[in-house]
Amino acid sequence: MRGAIQKLTIGTYKDSDYEKRIQNGAFKAFINPTGYSVTYKTELEPGSVPGTAKTDLKYVASPSTDLQLEFLFDGTGVTEANSGIKLINKIKGKAFKKTSVKDQVDAFYKATGQVSGPIHKPYNVILNWGDFEFKGVLAEFTVEYKLFDNEGQPLRAIGKAKFSESISPKLEAAQKKNESPDVTHKRTIQAGDTLPLMTESIYGDSKYYLEVAKINNLINFRQLKPGQELFFPPLEKVS
Repeated sequence: MRGAIQKLTIGTYKDSDYEKRIQNGAFKAFINPTGYSVTYKTELEPGSVPGTAKTDLKYVASPSTDLQLEFLFDGTGVTEANSGIKLINKIKGKAFKKTSVKDQVDAFYKATGQVSGPIHKPYNVILNWGDFEFKGVLAEFTVEYKLFDNEGQPLRAIGKAKFSESISPKLEAAQKKNESPDVTHKRTIQAGDTLPLMTESIYGDSKYYLEVAKINNLINFRQLKPGQELFFPPLEKVS
């Protein structure tokens, strides 16, 4: 039996610490985006040397990551559960009601871009879709209306949203600490993972893989099973 389709959800938060949640699942996509793009940026400063033809670019900073998605807002009812199937709706005691495009767009913008009175700004948001998570704020939102009924009401629209990563210095420091080789890490094995590569990723050196195998009671570390959890202790405990 297949599991239910995971829908993209957006939760709202007071600020970029993401500690005080306003609403979990403030917006849930009726139709998942067909995909998304993530833009990573590096700020560089040219360091020119007299008499040379090439430029030696110097690292300055890593600006916030951008996330871009397209949402389909459909008001025809095809995305509703048991949409328009009278017999099933009757059996389930469900009166079929379409959710208008306007209501869907309003729900999205209320969760992401509308200024909230109590905090005097739009919410910070966390987007979740399967294993993907993104913390940030809505930077741009464009709605393109595509289909209309006889009264001129929109039946279908495409929303193009751009989110910019936004985390507080406090949260950034905590994340860096969690990524440090001096704390215990727990990792779930994915297809293609090898113990030496995982060890190098965490400790910066693959030479500790035998100690990690011993700590996790691995008999054959060359045959890792996807889904299995491994513990990588602080560096001083495997040195």
